[in-house]
Amino acid sequence: MYCNFLNKGATRWLLSSILIFSSNQVFAMGECGLSCCLAGANSSGVTLAKNFGLAVQYEYSDMVTIRNGTNSVTPDQVIDQHWNMGSSYSVPTKMIMEKLSFIGAYPVNERWQILGIVPLVRNQMDMRQKSGMGMVMNMTMDTISGLGDMSALALYTAYTDAPVRPKERLTLGFGVKMPTGSNDARKSNGDLVHAMMQLGSESWDGLFTLNYMRAWYPLVTQVNAFYHLTTEGDGGYEFGNQYGVDVVGRYQVSNYVNLGLEANVIHADRDKDHNGNFSAPVTSMVDNTANTGLTSVFVSPGIQVKIPDSGGSVGLKYQHPVRQDVNGYQQVLDGRWLATVSWAW
Repeated sequence: MYCNFLNKGATRWLLSSILIFSSNQVFAMGECGLSCCLAGANSSGVTLAKNFGLAVQYEYSDMVTIRNGTNSVTPDQVIDQHWNMGSSYSVPTKMIMEKLSFIGAYPVNERWQILGIVPLVRNQMDMRQKSGMGMVMNMTMDTISGLGDMSALALYTAYTDAPVRPKERLTLGFGVKMPTGSNDARKSNGDLVHAMMQLGSESWDGLFTLNYMRAWYPLVTQVNAFYHLTTEGDGGYEFGNQYGVDVVGRYQVSNYVNLGLEANVIHADRDKDHNGNFSAPVTSMVDNTANTGLTSVFVSPGIQVKIPDSGGSVGLKYQHPVRQDVNGYQQVLDGRWLATVSWAW
């Protein structure tokens, strides 16, 4: 999913396309995928608007594989290693995370642009539990859905060699993720739902981006960097800081079709549960901060089709992990589809 260059270049930029979120711990940070929203804004054409741009992006993330470091393990292997007689132990067997994001862009002047992201989140998880007496049971958690954490960013074009269809451009961005999504959903027994399944983090986080674009039309390349500075939420849980770099290439094969390919690297630090509200390491794989933090590499092909004689476009992208190195035991991303419809006025 890749957009053409700006017809008002100094007021536009290409947002960082960091494809984070290969571990379940990352998803709860105000989304199911803040960085995927930024990538969607970049690729959909929402930032092309002279007056206002709007994009609607749907994400579907499928997670089954469990890794220990870089090795794949089965749920039963994890249970056998951690279960003790007299105490139950649970492991996720499948997670489906969906998000519908509304992304709006407003150009303030020739250098500044404001971007807003409003996500609706839906999280599902299947579990396998071995009871204290040794009985193994499969179960499905209640679906968690609702408003996630909203974000706002200010984008500044620091350099461009031309106001229209530039060959080179450097853009900086900074913003904030707001605690609009709740993190107090509870199970039927009254215990808090796992931290990564909550709708938000209840924390105010800093967002920083850098984008360098170099074009050899019809080929366009860019390098993006992204930093998510996290803070402690009101429940005492603090997700790890996140760092990402990606390299993007896209080629305009016709007036209405763009093809692209991305290579993305992401690192997330370990989480911290300052008050212990979300921690149960003896009985649950996912309620253990030792099982957080990772480094992942993705390859992501995509296509964007523009609607003739309009400001609209439709895009589709698939994110495929090629390497995942996690701390402890984590259920990781097996694949993600992103579909976007956008319009620029």
